[in-house]
Amino acid sequence: MEIGIDILDRSGRLAARKIHVELMGKYSNVIFTENGVILEALIKTRRDKSALRTIAPKEAYEFPPNFMRMDPFEFSADELCNMMTAGTDEELGKWMMRRFNGMSTVVLDELSCMTGLDKNTYLRDLTDAEKHIYARAVATLGERLQGARGAYVYCKGQKEILFPLRLQSLADYDIRYYPYIEEYLKEFQDTRGSLNGEQEYLKKKTGKLIERQIRKMKRIDGELQETGKMDIYKLYGDLLMIYAYEKHDHKKSVTVKNLLSEKQENIEITLDPSLSMTDNANRYYKKYMKLRNRKQKSAELLAENEKELAYLQSLEYALQTSVTKDELADIKAEMRHVGLLPPAGKEKLKKDSSQQILTLHTDGMEIWIGRNNRQNDFLTTKKARPRDLWFHAKNQPGSHVILVSHNGTPTAEQIRAAAECAAFYSKGKDSSKVEVDSTLVRHVKKPAHAVPGFVIFENQTTYVVEPKKHVELE
Repeated sequence: MEIGIDILDRSGRLAARKIHVELMGKYSNVIFTENGVILEALIKTRRDKSALRTIAPKEAYEFPPNFMRMDPFEFSADELCNMMTAGTDEELGKWMMRRFNGMSTVVLDELSCMTGLDKNTYLRDLTDAEKHIYARAVATLGERLQGARGAYVYCKGQKEILFPLRLQSLADYDIRYYPYIEEYLKEFQDTRGSLNGEQEYLKKKTGKLIERQIRKMKRIDGELQETGKMDIYKLYGDLLMIYAYEKHDHKKSVTVKNLLSEKQENIEITLDPSLSMTDNANRYYKKYMKLRNRKQKSAELLAENEKELAYLQSLEYALQTSVTKDELADIKAEMRHVGLLPPAGKEKLKKDSSQQILTLHTDGMEIWIGRNNRQNDFLTTKKARPRDLWFHAKNQPGSHVILVSHNGTPTAEQIRAAAECAAFYSKGKDSSKVEVDSTLVRHVKKPAHAVPGFVIFENQTTYVVEPKKHVELE
């Protein structure tokens, strides 16, 4: 987009200048020019392998490399068919992307769906009839776009695609339709405006904390490995005490029979020549005690750090799956509450009653799904009843899922649906099968001073299920 402006320069002369707004995804830029020379730019680059042009003050302005690409919908089917005949050594999709504006994976997939022709097929392998079918599909898509109104939003998991037409290629996506694009933009601003920036910042911060935690655990584990010599040091001390009556003072080592072993093999023990046998024995006992204490403390530290790592991973999962400002605000408040973010004045955690729990309905019963640690705590420790069934993906971050048994016993189908939801709302959602633990809520306890979302449980049954969202139950 090019915006022309007239201004008075310092000499009082009227100067014509231009603002070039280049909307090209991550390569977007705003450039200020006069007479084709760059005065200033939002993002400056130098021509190299990654940048195809120089953007800097006093340099000549060049249009983006794809500026000369054409509009595919300005050509008839016959004209497009003739153009395809010249590109025999390229794949169909790459040829379209290189030559025409407005091409994307979504558009190419739709054209493939309309024609049955793979976008990775080489043009030389297409018959004249197939080229004509494809060219006709491009023209038809252009005609549909010209008359399009409103917007379709295609959703699958965290992926969301906005397009002005109903697409055959995305038929398996959840679809929302907005008669006016402004309705979608307003909804986006109200629910997710500025969400992505904050979300990425928090994910990056949490990722760094996880990396630091893993390094810390590796160091502790290394210290634990060093305690493997603990028992041998005690053995050396015991044997030296047994043979203390023998005169081996001022020797660098001594070989003795291991009377504490069935084989009674000979063992060579290194000595400090300046010490007596008894003092050398005590030296080995001190080494043994030091490593024994280290082993105990390191094991305790490792267990604590495993819990901290699991908590950080649960935060990372919640951040990856948060889709609204309210969900992100919950996570930020939690991170401040536990000290992972600096306090924000008088900000307080919202009351539990304000939590928006995702609820599904199945044959007179309900499935409740927590979307972050605070919701999980509220759901499991306050909202659910002792006789309800609790579900959670085994040994990985995920939502607490409750199958509410109002008056009867849940059926096998209802239990499986709840388990499949627990698998879907977990880090293992992209796996073909996920193990899910389930038990009565009365068997789930939250230890005192535990981090948000952490519980212990017993009497569980483990199901192996395929992750499913069960949108039909919403």
